[in-house]
Amino acid sequence: MFYTITMRIKNRETKLYYFAVVLFLLFSPMTAQDADAQLFKRLFKKKAKTEQQQTAVNDGIDDELQLAMKDVTTLPDNSNNRNAFLEIPLGIKASNFERQLLAKGFAERKHDGPQTGKSYIYDGEVFGQQATVTLAVSEKTQRVYAVDIAEAANYDKAGVDRRFQQLKAELRKVYGAGYVDNQGEAYTIQTQLGTVSMHYERASGVSVYNIGFALDDAKAYLMAYNEMDDKEYEEAPRAITNGLAPACNHTDIVGLGVRLLQNATLKGVQTVAKSYDYTVGKATAKAVPASFAMGAYKATVTMTRRRQQITAVTIAANDDAAAVGKDLQTYGFTTAGNKTWRQGRMTATVGTDKQGRVVVTMK
Repeated sequence: MFYTITMRIKNRETKLYYFAVVLFLLFSPMTAQDADAQLFKRLFKKKAKTEQQQTAVNDGIDDELQLAMKDVTTLPDNSNNRNAFLEIPLGIKASNFERQLLAKGFAERKHDGPQTGKSYIYDGEVFGQQATVTLAVSEKTQRVYAVDIAEAANYDKAGVDRRFQQLKAELRKVYGAGYVDNQGEAYTIQTQLGTVSMHYERASGVSVYNIGFALDDAKAYLMAYNEMDDKEYEEAPRAITNGLAPACNHTDIVGLGVRLLQNATLKGVQTVAKSYDYTVGKATAKAVPASFAMGAYKATVTMTRRRQQITAVTIAANDDAAAVGKDLQTYGFTTAGNKTWRQGRMTATVGTDKQGRVVVTMK
């Protein structure tokens, strides 16, 4: 039996991308016993199936009018403008999406044993690599609201790092600029049409890595979310105005701060900052500056130094303070008042400056 992940993991660094691990464990020679039992328990608690057994509800949406990633600034209303996979717009009926996917050379995966309904799992080439593609389909209207892509190849650490950079470059060409996420193991592109998340994972118990990405359409996910009977494990959708979700206003500044303190030498922080796509400025006797810009989102980093050692990191960004607090919890920080956070010997203080930017200082 095959299941798709229609839940969204609430912790940012794991959102969307346990899926790549699951596909590897299901379809590789390794057995399920090699996987972490708690991982499977967490993923399959809802047992949301790809198999569709009921007749789709007529929702009045015309598939023929749905557009694949048109420039949002050129349309007075983006209600029919969709995030897309291989130029196929999400938000259309699963049967229509399948027809277009098969026309591009993908093959539907054949399953052993009886099936109680239709599954949407396919094999084909994505950005130069063989991959398994799974469609996430809404419960009542049977519209595709997300697509998960898990590459078939297994990598060692050096290999997955190389593929990460290659795939990141390919995704940027199609979807635009994003930000490094999950302490360097992920890359997220969040546009007003939807979200693309690339991530790699190490298989349990072995030094084998898998990589893949997932994307959703913001409008289709909102619609699918409203169809769900059980929303306990689902991430709340973004609000939609004139067919568009809000622009991205949050990146992994907490993960960046942690990585910088873990590599707290002059050379170490410069390497980490560059890996996060930050531009590193000229180091002075007292500090190392760095900056990042992604559309209207901007962040600056000041790394205080004592000789070759970094003693503190301050990050200021027009970010979401509540999201920063959630990330601190995700990374293991605890607090009594949401201002000062602690994890072992590491402390983080969160505030705002005169420009209204969120300011995080970590020592």
